[in-house]
Amino acid sequence: MSEGSQELESLLGHYEIDDEGVPAQRVAVIEKGNLVNYVTGRMPIRDFPASNGHGRARIPNYPPGPSLSNLIVSSTQPVSKQELKKKLIDLCQQRDLPYCYYVETFGPKLIPRLLYKVWTKDGHEELVRGASFGDLDTRALRSDLVAAGDDVYVDDRALNIPHSIAAPSVLFDELEVKRASINKEKLPEYPAPAVLPIR
Repeated sequence: MSEGSQELESLLGHYEIDDEGVPAQRVAVIEKGNLVNYVTGRMPIRDFPASNGHGRARIPNYPPGPSLSNLIVSSTQPVSKQELKKKLIDLCQQRDLPYCYYVETFGPKLIPRLLYKVWTKDGHEELVRGASFGDLDTRALRSDLVAAGDDVYVDDRALNIPHSIAAPSVLFDELEVKRASINKEKLPEYPAPAVLPIR
């Protein structure tokens, strides 16, 4: 279960026992930016000889291997959404930038679904269409991450091994925003049918 500000949400990757018969354990993989553990199955690896209940089969009748269940990201110094936006605007003002970008939701492959231009002068927002990110990779997470929020967003991934990713809002020091290479979707040829009251 993932605890948000006021509600609990079930996570897709929850299980009691892995596909090798080992009880699932919560594993802290990274602490304070340092790799301290691995998710493991019954196949031992150097310095980690025992399973921690993450042996899972990708395909039926296929040998299980180590795989994540639910990836939960949190910060030791979370800030509110309002403080995160203030930090964003402050960063842009320090660099004499007229605006910055704020992403509300993502689509497939981390394409911004709801992207806003935030003006540093008064903080008002404008919706932006047809944009994507450049180089949103582990290097950006290592070097350009400024702060994380106290909120939680859950992304359920129903793949061969179902799992969820629960993470807070994050503020990057610098990230490239560029025009998307895909064409904008056209509006429908006909308007939506009128909604009539049910009698």
